[in-house]
Amino acid sequence: MDFDTNKKWIGQQSEDFKWSPDTQRRLYIWSPMQTEFRFNMKALIFLLALACAGSDHVKRYNPIFSQNQLHIYKYDGVILTGLPEKGLNRAGIRITSRVRVRGLGSNQYLLQLENPQLQELNGIWPKDPFSSLRKLTERWTPLLTKPVKFEYTDGRVGNIFTSENVPEDVLNIHRGILNILQITIKKSQNFYDLQEAGIEGICHARYIVQEDKRKERLIITKAKDLTNCQERVLKQTGIVYTQLCPSCQQRGRNIRASAASTIVLKPTALGAIIQEARVREVHQFTPFHELDGTIRLEARQSLILEKITTAQMEQIPDMQNRRSLQYRSERNVLQQPFRLLKDQNVITQIKDTLNHMAQHNAQDVHADAPARLMQLVQLLRVAPHRAFSEIWSWAKTQPEPRRWLLEAIPAIGTIESLKFIKSRIQESETLRSEILQALILALHQVKTDRDVLTTAREIMELDQVKRCQLTRKLTILAYGSMIFRNYAEKPVCPEEILKPIHSLLSDAGNRPNDEDIVLGLKAIGNAGQPASIKNIVKLLPGFGTAAANLPLKVRVDAIMALRNIARKDPRTVQRIAVQTFLNRKNHPEERMVACAVLFATKPPLTLVSMVANSLLTETSLQVASFTHSHIRALSRSSLPSINSLAAACNLALNILSPKLEQLGHRFSKVYRVDTFMYRMMAGASAKLLLFKNSGSIIPTALLAKVRGHALGGSSDLIEVGLRAEGLQEILMKERAPDLRKTESKSIRRILSKFINWKELPEETPLASAYLKIFGQELAFAQLRKEDLDAIRQRMSSPIDSYMKKLNEGVTFHPSKALVAAEMRQVVPTVVGLPMELSIISSAVAVSNIRVDLRSDSPIGKLPRLLTSRIQLNARLNPSVSIHTRVFMGINMPQIQSGVELRANVRSIIPVGITAKINLKEGNFRIDTSPADKENRILSMISQVYAVSRNVENLSAEKITPILPSTPESRISRQRFRSSSRSSRAASARIATHLSPETLSDQVPCSEDEQRPRVPNRSSYRSCAEATKFGVKACVDVRMENALSFKHSPLYRLMGEHTLNVSIAPVTSDPEIEKIVLEIQAGSRASSKLMRLADKELGPDRIRSSAERLRLMRQSSLPRMRNRTLSSSSSSSSMQQSGRLTSRSSSRTSSSSEYSQRRRDSKIVLPSGRTVSRRRGSMRRRSSSSSSSSSLRSIRRSQQQITRRTSGTLRSGRILSSRRESISHQLLELAFRPLQDSRYTVRKQSARILSASTHRSGSSRITRIGRRSGSRASRASHGSSILRSSEQRYLISRVGPPSLVVLLRSRRTDGTQRGYQVTGYVKMETRLPRVHLRLVELDEKSNWRICADAAMPSSHKVLTQVRWGENCEKYKVSVRVSNGQLATHPAVKVKMQWSRIPESLKYNAKMVGDYIPGLGYALGLSQTYRRNPSRQITALVALTSPRTIDTIIKLPKMTAYYQGLQLPASLPMQAISVRVQQKGFSTIADIPDMVLATNQRQCTVEKDIIQSFDETKLKHTLANRCYYVLTQDCSPSTRFILMMRRAEIDQSKKEIKLVLASNNTIIEAIPTQSGTKLLVNGVERDPSQQIPEVSGINVQQKDAGIILEVRSIGIERLFFDGNRVEIELDQMISKTCGICGQNNAEKKMMKPNQEEARDVEDLFESWTYPGQTCADDCKVRREFVPLGKVIEFEGLESRCYSVEPVQRCLEGCAPIETRSQIVNFHCVSSNFTVNDYTVFSRKSPDVRHSVDSHSDCMCSRCAEA
Repeated sequence: MDFDTNKKWIGQQSEDFKWSPDTQRRLYIWSPMQTEFRFNMKALIFLLALACAGSDHVKRYNPIFSQNQLHIYKYDGVILTGLPEKGLNRAGIRITSRVRVRGLGSNQYLLQLENPQLQELNGIWPKDPFSSLRKLTERWTPLLTKPVKFEYTDGRVGNIFTSENVPEDVLNIHRGILNILQITIKKSQNFYDLQEAGIEGICHARYIVQEDKRKERLIITKAKDLTNCQERVLKQTGIVYTQLCPSCQQRGRNIRASAASTIVLKPTALGAIIQEARVREVHQFTPFHELDGTIRLEARQSLILEKITTAQMEQIPDMQNRRSLQYRSERNVLQQPFRLLKDQNVITQIKDTLNHMAQHNAQDVHADAPARLMQLVQLLRVAPHRAFSEIWSWAKTQPEPRRWLLEAIPAIGTIESLKFIKSRIQESETLRSEILQALILALHQVKTDRDVLTTAREIMELDQVKRCQLTRKLTILAYGSMIFRNYAEKPVCPEEILKPIHSLLSDAGNRPNDEDIVLGLKAIGNAGQPASIKNIVKLLPGFGTAAANLPLKVRVDAIMALRNIARKDPRTVQRIAVQTFLNRKNHPEERMVACAVLFATKPPLTLVSMVANSLLTETSLQVASFTHSHIRALSRSSLPSINSLAAACNLALNILSPKLEQLGHRFSKVYRVDTFMYRMMAGASAKLLLFKNSGSIIPTALLAKVRGHALGGSSDLIEVGLRAEGLQEILMKERAPDLRKTESKSIRRILSKFINWKELPEETPLASAYLKIFGQELAFAQLRKEDLDAIRQRMSSPIDSYMKKLNEGVTFHPSKALVAAEMRQVVPTVVGLPMELSIISSAVAVSNIRVDLRSDSPIGKLPRLLTSRIQLNARLNPSVSIHTRVFMGINMPQIQSGVELRANVRSIIPVGITAKINLKEGNFRIDTSPADKENRILSMISQVYAVSRNVENLSAEKITPILPSTPESRISRQRFRSSSRSSRAASARIATHLSPETLSDQVPCSEDEQRPRVPNRSSYRSCAEATKFGVKACVDVRMENALSFKHSPLYRLMGEHTLNVSIAPVTSDPEIEKIVLEIQAGSRASSKLMRLADKELGPDRIRSSAERLRLMRQSSLPRMRNRTLSSSSSSSSMQQSGRLTSRSSSRTSSSSEYSQRRRDSKIVLPSGRTVSRRRGSMRRRSSSSSSSSSLRSIRRSQQQITRRTSGTLRSGRILSSRRESISHQLLELAFRPLQDSRYTVRKQSARILSASTHRSGSSRITRIGRRSGSRASRASHGSSILRSSEQRYLISRVGPPSLVVLLRSRRTDGTQRGYQVTGYVKMETRLPRVHLRLVELDEKSNWRICADAAMPSSHKVLTQVRWGENCEKYKVSVRVSNGQLATHPAVKVKMQWSRIPESLKYNAKMVGDYIPGLGYALGLSQTYRRNPSRQITALVALTSPRTIDTIIKLPKMTAYYQGLQLPASLPMQAISVRVQQKGFSTIADIPDMVLATNQRQCTVEKDIIQSFDETKLKHTLANRCYYVLTQDCSPSTRFILMMRRAEIDQSKKEIKLVLASNNTIIEAIPTQSGTKLLVNGVERDPSQQIPEVSGINVQQKDAGIILEVRSIGIERLFFDGNRVEIELDQMISKTCGICGQNNAEKKMMKPNQEEARDVEDLFESWTYPGQTCADDCKVRREFVPLGKVIEFEGLESRCYSVEPVQRCLEGCAPIETRSQIVNFHCVSSNFTVNDYTVFSRKSPDVRHSVDSHSDCMCSRCAEA
């Protein structure tokens, strides 16, 4: 208000007051201040009034129940489970009641139910009504009607109070009602989000508040996202080993839940009255994508106010605080029932179940055995602990019940199972195998807590467990897994829990005990707790001092133990792994394992880039190859869980050098393949890690892992690790005899002169393996050399006792029962009942085995079995039954209601055979009886049901298929019918079954909506009969699914699916007595021929010479005819017609009709003329002018069409790069067979070696012109199978059979039916041939299959398959030849056919339709060229050791691929020469060629040294000292090869070979006339052998000598004074010296196993020093002082070198020096130093330049 208003207001205060001028002046002076004060008071009063009004307004809308009034509500809660589509069966539960609420004062209220009713539904809703659960209602009514007191303030429910005897299951129903009342109202907002507490936990809620002023109502709408909870009430088991994948759920969730409610409030002066409330909650689940349909559990509640009356005073009984509104359960999740059972007489039920399993699973497994196993497990879970002792006392004396009891004990999963097993262990001194098996399974299946872990530790400390090493090892590993399961979701694991495995590791490290160290590491790895990192780091290289004294395998296991820890603390593991990887002093295998661990943690882009950048300067090719292949494999991944890692790796590939891709198979690799299908929401990945050391063709370690991805998570399904150190040495023991035990004084004297000499560690032959399931190591084993010796000794020991038992007969009755999977998730619903989603699978396997062995002579030792006649009789009946149950719905001990999928698999395979073996004569025979009755060997059935059960009336359980049973009707038989009539009456009838408060929106409103859909049904049955053997196999498939409702994978699974595979007898007359399979090889094969007539109809079938000549001429006629017809192009369709008519005379009537239709076909020319293609007339009038003109017109028209088509194709393509033009040039290259080449082998080898340095697209690739004549010749060649000369090779006589295989059935009348396979082999140098023939034993049958193969030359292989009547109806041939494509070695495969069956032709055409698309998917370039119609040609050329070019010519197209990468490099230069010399005969030399890959060569010529690793070193020898060129660096050195400058000519060399055998020294010195050979100082003739050492071969070659000592690995040593060439075999990674370590690492290593800085440093380190100045070598390496005092760290210090420097010997003076940077260690200047060598172990402080003496002269000798 303004001043004037104030003035007026003041003037009106008193009308009799007289205003004086002075007063008025004073008033006007004070009025502004007074007015402001009055204004503030007015505003304050206004705000206070507004606040009071607002407070009253908010109070009016706060839900409240009056203290003296009774509010009576009608409550209805319904839960339905099933598919959401109408017309399908569902299972449901309904709870109705009246709810009475009255106030007690102090914000406390009393709730009481009145007349509660429980009902169930099992049928089609809303068609079928709910039925009353009378007995269950009577049992629960006294509990449900008990009063419940609750605190309620401002719409929030607080603590709940009720009687002590009310179980939580009943109280949860009250919580569900009170959950409706949970309302959060904000004063100033009508749209808000918050985290609200409820029965399901604290979850995200969103509110919308609307006010209806007309009706004076407040409508509150609330929605909750139950998958976004701060604290979710959730119980689950069985998924602890699964890692969640948030990125997998971004496109669809497998489980989703939400709740929405609408509440109507009526404001009053005291508060708001809840008039009506409706809640709808939905839980949906699908194993696939949610957009393709889900199984739904829908819960609805309605609370409607009926009336408000005056409350009567009643006495409130004593109540206990039952905590908050959140759902609670007294049961463990494992106590959730599989099926409902009554609690009375649990022990009796257990005994009955055990007896049932013992009686019905004696011979084969019963169909209900897995279900009975689950029932037994459930009974044992609810049984008290005292019952276990009673049951064991009853069962331990009965073998069968005892066995099934011990099989079920591990599946209980509670602490009672461990206590029971502990008691059984303590009962006896030794641990029986059955108890051991139960113990290990129980430890892996028990649900863990601190009490369970304490019991497990007590079991570990038992003497019976400690005495058995296997039991101790398995128990400790299982204890680590128990720790992981218990603390997987907890942040910290107490130290006392980890103490047993930490103490094991520390104690083993102090002893030391490698086996216990490995055991401790693996147990820690299973536990996966970050608190164990400090114990692991002590054993890691570069982190702890103990790592230096541990074997490589132990250090690798320490790194591998970090993988499970990364799930909790990935950053720490990444830090350790990357440091281990970047430390190049570590062993390459340690670094590779660290790389694998690093990428398993899903590192960020920065770490991936750091790793990739380090590879640019990587010196270890093993590490570079492994890391690069790992990055490359990850970059191609399609898994959503590693999308970011794949992108980072893809970016890192741009940093790496392309040369890393060229590293071959000798280096470590990572192979990975994965796939993920979003529609199925599932995927899989497989990974193979190969660790190599370049010292063996066999990987030193292998790791294979398969990982599954499903249901929003992923888990390692199985992982297998194998390690083989020194295995190649064992396999090559005969090739290279072990001479390491020989000690050589000469070698030891030489090695002692090298400062800080370190030999390579000895590789003890060791094999180890481990197995992991779900990321947990279950077992591991090690096999040492001593174990192999023990196995050999056992094999050589007598086996009389075992043979005696086998002769008497051995009977086994193995059985196994296992709960393979049990995954459960339990969440509350708004009604208060728990919803369970579970997957449970159990399996039972039983087998009866009876085996007896007989021999014609006593067998004392195992090798005697190879020379004896043995008869083995075996009768076995293996059977297995698997039951899987998937359930979604309400599951309580009192009631079950939901959807259940049951899948059962049962297989019984009875086998009874008698095997007779005579390896000496090459005979093997198996006799078996025919099937006498139908045996169902495999039965699979799955069905989805709507299930309703209650414990009060188990006999009235309802199990209804989810698809309703409707009469089968086809849509094709339906009639069109108008639907104009309404269906109001029908809707009204259905609505009578429903309450108007619940689910009214689901009531169908028309007759069409009520019409049920017919399920999709299909069936398939197929049988294959073998009448000759009296048996048939049938496959019966029946399916009924819900695809008619929705076409998706989930709805395909809904319904019934049945698969039966059975074997049944076929009635035959006469009957079959026995079925025999007999194989006879060798010289006795002809004696087993049963169809003797086949001898006369063999490959040399009797025909006259004239007939043979006629056949050969017929085979050549098509070729001549096609040569005439193909003058212009080999792709014309007329050529194909000519080829088709060449053998028309031998076709059947059906094919004749087909050919007649082809002959009558016509060709439409572009001009519109039509030319008839009647082949017979064309063949008869080929010389006429009319036919010639027709042919010419046809060719011209086709050429025009071809040019138009090719022009169109060319115009549609954009040749934007030179590479594509080069690719087209590939098709113009000619394949040149080697036998047609006129070059010598030496010239070809030179060409191959020179061409291998060029790429396939270089200018050296020659192009040939198109020669129409040669093309026509090649095209016509496709019309015949083989040339006449080649046919002669195949059908010529090959001698008596070498192999006979008989499969026959013997009948009661003595006749035999079956088949006979005869094999003829004639392996000659000139023409090797093989012939196989399959005939029927029936003499009347002429049906045969003939297969021939021949090698007319070493570069060509011919094969032919013929079948039909007398092998003449159908023919297919394949010719393989090797040659060259341009200058590259190549192989050409050509397949031709003259006639094939129509069915095969039809299937081939279907496959051919997919070839273009498949080629496009595989990246093949394609061109549509007409090729011979009955021919397929494949050409493969090796263009580089890692790439091939491929050309595939099909009848209608040509596909090609240039630069196809091979997974491993091929020794192109080493193999190509042999292939040219021997051709395909090289296959026999494959073992030698594989071994040749381990042969490496080092050469010295002039001043250039090329090492084993192909590193070129340039160095001039400045003195006359010996340099170690190469030597055996194993712990027992077998040889040393040294070299020095020659005395007669400084450009030449001298060598000295020191052998450990007999301390032999061999010297080779160049002379004017040649080379002088000295052995132990005595000159020898190079042409004579050296008797001092056995196995040495010496020969003279020109002016040089060649020395071979293969027994110690020296394959060849050549020396002529100018060139030194040494080739070693089987010595990879076992050498050292200037030539390198022979491991492809290209490192210059010094004697102390440190890397040299440069070539000069390398040569100086391998210099053999002289002793005195009179020796030829006048230098040696020694530690030197700096020679001056310097200031270091503020002190005057003297420094001494920490590495040796080459200096002159005493009395010698340098004549040549070089400057060298050396590291020095500094000490105080007053420190006295007597021995400079002590500084070799000191750390460097400063670096300084000093002089290194290259050559010296004797100063004293000069003075003398």
